[in-house]
Amino acid sequence: MRPSRLSLLIAVGLVLITCAITLAQPEGGAMVQWLWALFGLAATVDLVISRKGRSVAALLDLPDQMFVGTTADVPLTLRSATGPLPRDLRVQAQTRGALDTTIPDVDITEDTAELTLTLTCSARGAFAFEQLWLMWSSRLGLFDIITAKRFDHAIDGVPNIQPVLSGQITTQVQAELYGVKDSQFRGEGSEFHQLRDFTTGMDTRLIDWKRSARHGSLVARETHVEQNHQIIMCVDNGHLMRQTIDGLPKIDCALNAALATTWAAGIGGDQVGFMAFDSRPGLYIPPAPGRTAFARIRGQVAGLAYKSVESNHTLALAHLNGLLNRRSLIIVFTDFVDRITAQLMVENLAVLSRHHVLVVVTLKDPVLEQTAAPSDSSMAAIAKSVAAQEMSKERQMVLDELRRMGVVCLDVAPGSLSPELVSTYIDIKAREMI
Repeated sequence: MRPSRLSLLIAVGLVLITCAITLAQPEGGAMVQWLWALFGLAATVDLVISRKGRSVAALLDLPDQMFVGTTADVPLTLRSATGPLPRDLRVQAQTRGALDTTIPDVDITEDTAELTLTLTCSARGAFAFEQLWLMWSSRLGLFDIITAKRFDHAIDGVPNIQPVLSGQITTQVQAELYGVKDSQFRGEGSEFHQLRDFTTGMDTRLIDWKRSARHGSLVARETHVEQNHQIIMCVDNGHLMRQTIDGLPKIDCALNAALATTWAAGIGGDQVGFMAFDSRPGLYIPPAPGRTAFARIRGQVAGLAYKSVESNHTLALAHLNGLLNRRSLIIVFTDFVDRITAQLMVENLAVLSRHHVLVVVTLKDPVLEQTAAPSDSSMAAIAKSVAAQEMSKERQMVLDELRRMGVVCLDVAPGSLSPELVSTYIDIKAREMI
């Protein structure tokens, strides 16, 4: 509870009246006392007849976890135990961590109010919805009644795996590699599966002529897509990956895409490992079958701390190269500013590409693209445009140099990263590049 604006105005007015009466009529102290006594009586009556904070209950159905970069609509019910709710009821939420709340105006319907509280999770970590603050005016308007409804509900911000849960990744991989209706995992790979009698409509290139001559009838080879490849998700966790694009840090965009591709690799029968690095090599999860790896990687990366240090590509990639004992597909999520800062990264990727298949993933910054093409012709906008175009040019030169070395480069917007990366994985697997 606190004095309202009306109460403060009345108090200021009484102070001015008191000063005026004291200066004009020194014997007018009794009148001043009666004015203050009347004000005190009005405040006391207002407190007695006004609704108390305990008379309003708040009911919330809060989630235990949220995907990074998503919103959740939480139903909020306000209920009065004594009569209708106050008409000027206002609601505010108090949270801890990267949780933003949006609360619409309260629609009062007698003794109950139904509204939807919107939660937005903008980072990974452990957060909490601590309490709701309810506020309304007293009957005479002299006080603002304020009450807190505590919840202390823990909410975990985890990487976004909605494409996995929706079945979008599963459908895409099965359709591209095996066919939607085929459950035997046969395909156009090079690994021998079995022999079968040749029938009309089959590809004549599949006929095994030696075995056909031996059996006296046409026999065709049946192959299936090679499996059990080793795939490593290598994520840069340096300060450049903390830059926010469309309200989400680059590192979280990378982790979301890495998990989507891990699930796709599990369907493809491959093994997936994970490595994070900043100034030193950090979290490392050895390759494991895709479904097992998905659960393990998802649990570990949810607690991956945000770092504000310079990334050391030389130490990290050399360390990773020493851990691998077979040809692998390495997907590197990273970022750079110009050719100078990217030189060491390019040199180490060149060494790694001699023995492994590399995919380098970077994220386009829409702000940089907008700055490069300004809408006005002011000198400041033109200067920013020249600088942005120079940065884009140097960025493209680095990517072109990597492509000449045989590295597959993806420079895409955050919204299309996951489907683009899964499609790239399917293409590499279908072309048997690993």
